[in-house]
Amino acid sequence: MNPTSVRITEIFYSLQGESSTVGLPTVFVRLTGCPLRCHYCDTEYAFYGGERRSIEQVLDCLLYTSPSPRD
Repeated sequence: MNPTSVRITEIFYSLQGESSTVGLPTVFVRLTGCPLRCHYCDTEYAFYGGERRSIEQVLDCLLYTSPSPRD
């Protein structure tokens, strides 16, 4: 396993839906392979699959996906 890469299910922009930051624009990075299998998990599709990406690729994607700062 390469420590400079991670397996990613998806990276997406949305509004935060939980905690004290609810409603704030957020970029989510959903990793693949969580071994916990919590009974309340709503992302079972992320247990398997995904795509291996370098940390640099993930950071580039985050910069591209993030909303533009307002002037």
